[in-house]
Amino acid sequence: MSSNRFEWIVKGDETVHGGFKRTAAEAWTIAGKRAAAQLKTSIDSATITVGDETIVVTKATLAREIAAKVKASK
Repeated sequence: MSSNRFEWIVKGDETVHGGFKRTAAEAWTIAGKRAAAQLKTSIDSATITVGDETIVVTKATLAREIAAKVKASK
């Protein structure tokens, strides 16, 4: 991970999505949006990785966890 690109990865049961953003806050935000879309299906949780940090979220914890990560990365 370079200082100006943050990789984000969202893993569900059978799907993986990812990409790069310029800031950690942007990466957490887009990863949260992708995880929200995945959690609308039948999966119970999603794993989100941004840089070297990984969290596991559920529908109930997604908004709180992402908000905390975005705030901490600014």
